[in-house]
Amino acid sequence: MGQYDIMFMDVITPLHNGSGEGLGLVDNPILRERTTQFPIIQASSIKGVLRDAYGKEYNSDVVFSLFGPPPGKGEEHAGAISFGEGQILAFPVRSLKGCFVWVTSPLVLWRFYQKIGIIGKENLFPELKNLIDEIISGMDKAMICPSGRGTLLLNDENKDEKLLLEEFPIGCDDSKELGEFAKKISKKIYGIGNGNFLKNEFEKKLVLLNDDTFRYFVTNSTEVVPNMRIGENGTTVKGSLRYTEYLPSETIMYSTLIFEKSRRDEKDAKGVKKLFVDKLPEKTIQIGGDETTGKGIVKLVLVGGVESNDI
Repeated sequence: MGQYDIMFMDVITPLHNGSGEGLGLVDNPILRERTTQFPIIQASSIKGVLRDAYGKEYNSDVVFSLFGPPPGKGEEHAGAISFGEGQILAFPVRSLKGCFVWVTSPLVLWRFYQKIGIIGKENLFPELKNLIDEIISGMDKAMICPSGRGTLLLNDENKDEKLLLEEFPIGCDDSKELGEFAKKISKKIYGIGNGNFLKNEFEKKLVLLNDDTFRYFVTNSTEVVPNMRIGENGTTVKGSLRYTEYLPSETIMYSTLIFEKSRRDEKDAKGVKKLFVDKLPEKTIQIGGDETTGKGIVKLVLVGGVESNDI
């Protein structure tokens, strides 16, 4: 029997998960899906940084059992954990009122709903099923959590309440289902307790946009930072100006984990999952480039796995 889990990744400092040389104005863009342009993190990147984190703290038997043998010896046996790509769940966008919001979209939520269904965890988020049903029945405007109305909305000249994201006024309706989902998932990502600032903010600042508007923000509201190399004489090197793209702080990503029987020892899937959770060296890891300047710090949150006979 397989053991499965969802791992949330809360971006603490701006993250550059690069895709190589860019063809546009940004020299070092982040990796995106071809079809949607939604940001992603490669499964190999997630596996690699976790393997490195375990390798610093534990002996090779633990590392090899979980992640497989070292480079050059991959033919010996496979690792016991399979990692899914890091996919977007919520993206922070500047708001004229309320500072910023987290935006998501129907496609993003549907994908997440599929993933938790695949691993048999629909019961963790029953509110999401109700929200999906509401979206399918018709979504004429953006949706906001009822508790966020006073925090986020502005009145225009016609006394029509609007949400102003970046420079765009957006009409919206309250959604009880969105509010309930925001409360449930904020507890998973940020923990339980009224004193948790981001948990309280997320519960009222999650906004559901249509897919086209969401795609606009995730492609145009990332952080783009200029970098310039300094020469030996302390002056800038001619032609060294480059622009690097980052996922902003507070972005929420997630990945699916599949735990199988170890090919190295006698641990079954449940034992492998327990070893992975118990031996997790730290609650944060570093993903992507610019590690020496503090970029790419990500907080990890495991939801909890179940047994299943199929994926």
